[in-house]
Amino acid sequence: MTKADTDIVRYGNFRNPFGLVVRMLRSGHRAAYSALFREGAKLVALPLDLLLSLFERRHTNGSQSHPLILIVGPPRSGTTLVYQVLASCLDVSYVSNLIALFSRSPITAAKLFRPFRRRTNGDFKSFFGQTSRLSGPNDGFMIWDRWLGSNRYEPGCDLGVQEKAEMAGFFSAWTSAFTRPFLNKNNRNTVCIDVLADSLPNAWFVVVRRDLAATARSLIRAREQVQGDKRFGWGLLSDEEHANDDDLGYVDDVCQQVLEIDRQVSEQLQNVDPSRVVNISYEEFCDAPAAFIDALVRRVPGLDICQQGRGGCPPSFTRSSSPPLSQKEEERIASCIAAYSDGAARRSSTELSKEVANGS
Repeated sequence: MTKADTDIVRYGNFRNPFGLVVRMLRSGHRAAYSALFREGAKLVALPLDLLLSLFERRHTNGSQSHPLILIVGPPRSGTTLVYQVLASCLDVSYVSNLIALFSRSPITAAKLFRPFRRRTNGDFKSFFGQTSRLSGPNDGFMIWDRWLGSNRYEPGCDLGVQEKAEMAGFFSAWTSAFTRPFLNKNNRNTVCIDVLADSLPNAWFVVVRRDLAATARSLIRAREQVQGDKRFGWGLLSDEEHANDDDLGYVDDVCQQVLEIDRQVSEQLQNVDPSRVVNISYEEFCDAPAAFIDALVRRVPGLDICQQGRGGCPPSFTRSSSPPLSQKEEERIASCIAAYSDGAARRSSTELSKEVANGS
């Protein structure tokens, strides 16, 4: 492993953390400032976290099994917006930015601070997955890292029997402690859907997709904003295989990232009971979020809309703009996606031919 690779793992998978801090400070975005504040707050919270961890051991299992609503999808596909809206409108528990400060004692800390918890109140802005308020929903990496590892781009989805049992025990303990369903969004879980479905029989999956070209554009801009250079990978399954091939090699890498995630999602969902999967596109969600919430509540037993959510969900959201990149970048994106779509169509045709030949 190179020093650069070591830095990526050590600093949360960011190529140049110091440059990122400068860009976040210059962004003028409240959620960016909040994320920086929370990094410092972790050090302040550490003594209390260590103390609470002594009590956390009591929460090793639970007698209740409420639903787990796991939002998955590619980075820059609208998963954070879906998470924020569902956290605001549904009667659920979730990992907040405050609780994420307590990596060793999340259940104990959540119970301790429950009297001070404020439900999200219509602030649906974010900064590359980071929400602004302490009560805002958090990805909960400090929980998932226990079983999937700390690399945010390449999760360790190969879990043993004991790890699966520990994961199930933790979420059973969580939902028993708060007597309501658990909600979470984590893009890394997108390539672990089948493993999570097997480990957590009470988990439901909200799969968010977005127009592939729009996702690719947004990821290219994210590379520039987060990593400081379009050639450096950012997000789930990112790579730099073609970054130095030519001036547009990074476009090929981003397209490969987007298309590989899409392929893996489709492949994994074949191994999951369709009744446990709710698909939604970012575009459809923005147009009618309340309709999606109603459909989700009807689908998942034990899930309900909270008092604040009744009549409080915005009728629609303005879709995040996806302005074109340079002409050459747009042409390369269109070419990559067309090749992928054509290949997918050929594969589907081949599979159908095999089924006919086998008489199925």
